[in-house]
Amino acid sequence: MILQKLEMNNFRQYIGEQTVEFSTDPEKNVTVLIGVNTSGKTTIVRAFEWCLYGKNGFEDPVLLNSEVRDNMNEGDTQSVSVAVTFEHNNMVYTLKRLYKYLCNERKLEDGKLVVNLNKKPEEKLTLEYLQSDGQTKTPIDASNIAESIDRVLPKDLSDYFFFGGERISGIANRTDLSKAVRGLMRLDVLENAKTHLNSVVKTFESKIDTTGDVNAQKAKDSLETYKVKKAQQEEEKKNFDEQMKYWQGKENEYNAQLAKSNIEQVKQAKKERDRVEAALNAEKAKLERAKTDMVKKFNNRPYAYFGLPLINKTLDMLKKLQEQTGHVECVPDMEQGAIDYLIKRGYCLCGTHLDQGSIPYIKVMEERKILPPEYIGASVQAYKTKAEGYLAGSENYKDIIEEKYKEIRSLQRNIGILEDEKKKQSELIIDDTDAKEIEKKRREAHTKYLEAKSDYDACVSKIGGYDSNIKNCESAIDKYAKSSTKNAKVARYIMYAQKVYEWLSETYKSKEAVVRTELQKRVNENFAKMYHGERSILIDDKYRVKYSDVTTEESDGLKAVKSFAFIASLVSMAKDKILDDSEMKLGQVYPLVMDAPFSNVDEIHIDNICKILPNTANQVVMAVMQKDWEYASTNLQQYVGKSYIIEKDRDAEGKEIDTSTHIR
Repeated sequence: MILQKLEMNNFRQYIGEQTVEFSTDPEKNVTVLIGVNTSGKTTIVRAFEWCLYGKNGFEDPVLLNSEVRDNMNEGDTQSVSVAVTFEHNNMVYTLKRLYKYLCNERKLEDGKLVVNLNKKPEEKLTLEYLQSDGQTKTPIDASNIAESIDRVLPKDLSDYFFFGGERISGIANRTDLSKAVRGLMRLDVLENAKTHLNSVVKTFESKIDTTGDVNAQKAKDSLETYKVKKAQQEEEKKNFDEQMKYWQGKENEYNAQLAKSNIEQVKQAKKERDRVEAALNAEKAKLERAKTDMVKKFNNRPYAYFGLPLINKTLDMLKKLQEQTGHVECVPDMEQGAIDYLIKRGYCLCGTHLDQGSIPYIKVMEERKILPPEYIGASVQAYKTKAEGYLAGSENYKDIIEEKYKEIRSLQRNIGILEDEKKKQSELIIDDTDAKEIEKKRREAHTKYLEAKSDYDACVSKIGGYDSNIKNCESAIDKYAKSSTKNAKVARYIMYAQKVYEWLSETYKSKEAVVRTELQKRVNENFAKMYHGERSILIDDKYRVKYSDVTTEESDGLKAVKSFAFIASLVSMAKDKILDDSEMKLGQVYPLVMDAPFSNVDEIHIDNICKILPNTANQVVMAVMQKDWEYASTNLQQYVGKSYIIEKDRDAEGKEIDTSTHIR
């Protein structure tokens, strides 16, 4: 399944027709939609889920855009729709789901407009595909649409390909992932075939006519009884097997904890923890100094830095004015009153007469024009001096602040790594009192394990006995069946079905072994590339993802990284078609559609995940926060074939409109 296009019409906050075309370029297989919080990123993922499966994950079940709804009058109808165009097995399909709403009531309630719509809107679902000519569209019968979509991407597997940041953290922690793995690897095809053949054998066995022979009839009756008892023991065996694994796991956990009580190990762990703690405290002290220094640098005349454009503009204006007037300088501390006094007295300080109209008189009057209060030349001169000082002290202000910010971010990352290391070393330290209590629990777990194993072995023995009885009954029935032409034919059918069943069982077993081995290998490879620490992953018989270090406690970020490694591995295995052979084609192509995938992941892990995702999936579509994209783009930009911005419209006052979002 390769996504080509998503079309939304009045779907939630996306008003009008909105279209997103996805990148199908194998080299640039990533499509990015960038938006701020609450802009409508999650709605993109839910649009897929509603269109493909009819899933509505919103609190308000009404999918019609609120602004469109508020403009409806009683009796009006409006439609909301989502269409997904995708390619599957070299065929192009378009699935469209549409709701038509009817306005039942429009009224004012406590001064607020209330528009009530019908609770069950009219639904229309269509699926069509293009013929080989690329023009002719052929519809698929409505009764077959759900089954057709389920063959492309089953609904119960959709959570692994359409998910948000809050959902990714829990994917690898699900209690039983075997169904998902079988479905994604298409092993369910073999499993369903086995189930079908088993029912076919039972049907044929019921058609064997044993009425003419008492022993054959008795064998037939006993056969059903033994099969029922065997099935019961199989369930019991499965239950005891679970108990064995649980108590064995607990024993291993206690053994791991007891290993921490080793004196030399504890001593070394304490020494390493003290070293890490000292380094951590040093980094924290550096961080505080860096923060203080950054505040100090920021407070170093920030008004001068932010005022630079205006200061430069003012100095340019003064320069032009100086050119126009010739000069703006004046006698320091001189004012017009002093000149007026000299004119009234009639002579200057030097004794020169200041007769009206004389040259000395004219010169003194020119000086008077540039003195306060008639002119502020002196103030201007002082302003110029200060302004030039501001400029000189603010030239590298921005560079200094940026360097300090980078230093703080670097220290914060180092502190995170050291805190992880400190926690790891602290977990290796245990005292003698705790060790005695843990040893007691370990012995109890071992006893419980032995009890479960004894019950398990008893079930195996009983099942072996029932198998022997079943074989004897089948032999008796088979012997009698050969004496009848009709029964012989049915017996032959049973033999054929059993042979095919055996072949399917062996094939399933061998292919599942390949899946389990390859999955563990790829999960560990991807986890090692994504995670900055040192941990390894184990895949158990139910495909549950666990750490080899059983005492590890997970943060949300670590859960997300583990889940990314798991999903990336599964998708890459399907992409590489590892189970395909000459007899059957089980490989499948899946896209990854994610909303805010990095919400619980730090910068280092974002970088690592972005290096891996595009190479594991055939197609990646992600709606991301602008702040997360700033980090993710470093390693992801080279794979981006299409990018969009999700924006809310604004009203006349510039305020965002929650009910009117567009994709650009």
